[in-house]
Amino acid sequence: AGTSSLSNRVRARLRRHKLDKSLASGADPNTDSLRRERARQLVGEKTRHEVAAHVERLLAEADSPPRGLFTPRVPIARAAIRDSRWNLETIVERLKAPAYISPQGVAMISLLLSDGAGPLYGNNPAHSQELHRALDTVVDAIDNGPVLVVG
Repeated sequence: AGTSSLSNRVRARLRRHKLDKSLASGADPNTDSLRRERARQLVGEKTRHEVAAHVERLLAEADSPPRGLFTPRVPIARAAIRDSRWNLETIVERLKAPAYISPQGVAMISLLLSDGAGPLYGNNPAHSQELHRALDTVVDAIDNGPVLVVG
């Protein structure tokens, strides 16, 4: 694979949503130079810590009183997040650990965090079960998803 070029790094950042969707769905990160670069970014220490911090903020916010009724932010699914605390804490632990993790799982949690209509957000009572299933899949993907071959 070798080192990535500046051009690939920039293009992978610009196309991150599309590449994350591809990686999250299980695409092999080693078969395309942009997908490989995005996978490198996802498993890199900086991105891992940024994603972990975002999850930690959601956990803290779920435990604190709601902000005012009229805010520009999509409300988080407090109950669903509290119900899935164990999975979210497990994801944070994996993201912060120096051990290898699959880019598939990082892509999956990144997409969940950015999806304002997804199970982390809103007041839909069905979000608890949906979030729990999604996070089970994320943990499994982090541990067992496609491997990025670095070389």
